Amino acid sequence: MIPWTILQWPSNDLYSRYWEFLKNTDEYLKLETYDFTNSFFKTRFQKISENWNPVQIILENNKYQQYQNTFHQLQEYFSWDENIELRSDEQMWTTYVHAKITLNEDACWVQTANLTKSSFESNREHFFYSEDKEFHDSLNQLFDADWVGDDLSTLDLHPNLVVCPINCRDVIKTLLESAEKSIVIQTQYIVDKEILDILHKKSEEIDMAIIVANTDDNYDLVSYFWPWIARTLKTRYNHTKMILVDEKYLLLGSMNLSANSLDNNREIWIILMDTWHISTFEKWFQQDWFDSI
Repeated sequence: MIPWTILQWPSNDLYSRYWEFLKNTDEYLKLETYDFTNSFFKTRFQKISENWNPVQIILENNKYQQYQNTFHQLQEYFSWDENIELRSDEQMWTTYVHAKITLNEDACWVQTANLTKSSFESNREHFFYSEDKEFHDSLNQLFDADWVGDDLSTLDLHPNLVVCPINCRDVIKTLLESAEKSIVIQTQYIVDKEILDILHKKSEEIDMAIIVANTDDNYDLVSYFWPWIARTLKTRYNHTKMILVDEKYLLLGSMNLSANSLDNNREIWIILMDTWHISTFEKWFQQDWFDSI
């Protein structure tokens, strides 16, 4: 597998790449996510555990408007396996653990997708894969701190990591306010007033394009910005969370643009500045823009 890349779901090889990553786990596996119901990946986690490799999972225990507690379901599913340990975010004192990362001893993923059936069937999602040791070690340190409820500061984070509620509001505000040419956003929704005010002001000064999910809640957003700036994706459910500023800074991760995500949740993003990553996302975005209204 190449040492770093971004991928868009659906794609022909993303599923197989994630599967290969799990299959090649030889020492440990760590997952931090909002939801985990995909039976395909559950089976693979069990296989890793059968080889006496410890598996640690941090999962939200009190999902928003949940009709069934998938945390308790996963606890029961893995209850017989002494090598799989499951924790909620209660020790972290966050509203939700909404981050979406996976690590083994060699590599890591930062993604917009939960490990659910819809994420890998019906959604638009994006994934970042890395074998960079410095980045991997920083993400691993963050996971270990969340596992026991330790606090971290901005100084503890890799310079490309954006973590809520540690540094994300300041980073997002600074990037958006400093934009000189363009802002491109593809996300589930935007409801944070401070972010909306910044975007509204910037829309009068620079080029801007926004794609959100095709839900009733987002129709006001489209009206607020007008359809030549904001559109809803029709071809599939838009669950991704991406921001591109001035064709220089590309953010990918778990955070929706809401006050709760920015200020209360555990959210994890990465900032990418590589031209290949940026041009690849721009091509994907343009196709979704044409498929939106």
